[in-house]
Amino acid sequence: MAQSGHAQKHDYIWLNGWDAEFGGVFGNFIMDFHQEPVGLPAVDFGSAVFINIESSVSDIEGNLLYAAEGCRIYNAQGEVIPGAEVINPGEIHSAYCNNGNYPSVMAMIPIPIGNSTIMYFHYGIEFDNKFTIALRPSYQTLLRNNEILAINQQVNYFHSEGMAAVRHGNGRDWWVIQSERSTNNFKKQLFNDKGEFQVWEQSIGYHYPFPQCESFGIHSFSPDGTRFVRFNNSCGLSFFDFDRCTGELSNERRITLPHVYYPGAYTVFSPNSRYCYYNSNRVILQVDMEAPILLPDTVAIVDSFPADFGSGFSAMQRGPDGRIYIGTGSSNKARHLIHYPDVKGPDCWVEPSGLPTPFLTRPLPNIPNYRLKGMAGSPCDTLGLSGIGAVEVGELKHRIFPNPISDGFTLELDEGLSHPLSWLMTVYDPLGRIQYEGVIPAFAYLHRVESASWPAGMYHYTLRNEQQHIIGSGRVIKE
Repeated sequence: MAQSGHAQKHDYIWLNGWDAEFGGVFGNFIMDFHQEPVGLPAVDFGSAVFINIESSVSDIEGNLLYAAEGCRIYNAQGEVIPGAEVINPGEIHSAYCNNGNYPSVMAMIPIPIGNSTIMYFHYGIEFDNKFTIALRPSYQTLLRNNEILAINQQVNYFHSEGMAAVRHGNGRDWWVIQSERSTNNFKKQLFNDKGEFQVWEQSIGYHYPFPQCESFGIHSFSPDGTRFVRFNNSCGLSFFDFDRCTGELSNERRITLPHVYYPGAYTVFSPNSRYCYYNSNRVILQVDMEAPILLPDTVAIVDSFPADFGSGFSAMQRGPDGRIYIGTGSSNKARHLIHYPDVKGPDCWVEPSGLPTPFLTRPLPNIPNYRLKGMAGSPCDTLGLSGIGAVEVGELKHRIFPNPISDGFTLELDEGLSHPLSWLMTVYDPLGRIQYEGVIPAFAYLHRVESASWPAGMYHYTLRNEQQHIIGSGRVIKE
C-alpha cells in the first residue's frame, strides 16, 4: 500500500553531535524543521556518535522514527533497536564501531516504502588490494514499528563509487542508482513497497579510470528526478538525464576539474532543479543545467581557516525550508547556508557559518526528495498514485503560525506538497497595497515572513502558482 501524499515530512528532524558526557562543546542536538528558522534543541540521544554518518528519518507527520550512524540503528529515544546492534558487518565494523565512528560519509539512505515501513539502503566497507578500501557490499535493512523485518540483506556486491535515490514515476516504488568505480557501469535497483527489488545494469559515459581518477564524490538526483550527477573529485562530474519510468540514463554532459577537489566533493541540486552545486573544502560552484554549455560559476570561496577547527565546505543537503545546509568539513559549532539556491550566481547568498549550533557537528544526512510524486499521464502512471499530493486551484491547505503575529510568522504547507515549481506569496496591507512578496522554492514546506516593522492591522495574503492562479489565501492580524 502506498503512503498518503498529504504530508511526507520524513526529513523534518536531523540528528547531530556526540559525546554528551563530556559537556561543553559536546552533546547531541536536533535540527528541527517544524520551526522556521530551524530549531536546534539539545537532546539526550544515548550513546549515538554522529561523526561521519547521520541518517535520521521521521514519519509522515515529521516525528522522529529512527537514526543511524553506519554501525547501528536507534529508535526515537536514542536506544539501539533490538536486532540492529550491527549493521554493515565485517572487519571495518569491528575496528571502528566501538566508538560509533564508521569511516564513510552519506553511506545510508532512509526510504519510506509501503505502509509504515522504512528501508535503509546502505553500503559497507571492505579492504581491497587494488583500491585500499572498497565501498561494498550494498545492503537493505527494513524496519517497522521499531522492529527489524530484515537486516543487512545483500543487494549487490561491487565497488560502488556513489549512490542516490529517487522515486519511480509510478509514485510508489524507488530507484537507487550506483556507479561502479573505475568503469562507466551503473547499477540500478528498483524497490517496491514490500522491499522486493530488481537490478539492472547500464554502461554509459566516461569511466573515470584508476589511478588517474582515484578519488570520488557524492552523487545526487535533482528534486524533480529528471537529472543525475556522478561526481569524481579527481576527474570531474558527469550529468545525465534520467527517465523515472525506465531508469535509463542518457545525454551525458561533463565538467572537468582543474585539480583534485579534496576534501569536499559533494553535490546538491537547487529546489527548482535548475542549478547543481558542487564543492571542495575551499570553494562552492554552481552549474546552470539549462545552459547549452555547462560552465561552473564560483559562488563562495574560503580564504582562511581558524586556528582551532576548520570551517571549509563539506556535506551539502536541501532542507524542507528550501535552503541548502553545508557542513564545515571538520567539527565546528556552525553550518554554512545557501539562502536562495534557486537564484543564479553569487546572489544565491552563501552565508559562512550562517547557522550557529549549540554543539560541535559534522555530517549531514543523505536524503531523497520524499515529496516527489508520480508522473501523471506518463507510461508508468499505472498505479493511480500520480495525482496524490497534486495541487488544484484554490484548494491548497496550509497554516499560518503564530496568528495574531508580532515579529513574524511562518507559512507551512499541509497538503498538495508536490510542487515542482516555485510559488509566490504576496501579503497586502489593510489598504490593499503590497506589503511583502516572497518566493516559496519548489518542494519546500516552510516560508518565513518578517513583520516587525509592519503597522498593526489585518493583512491579506495570497499564494499563486507559476500560472498566477491563486491556490491559497488567508488573513493575518498584526497586533
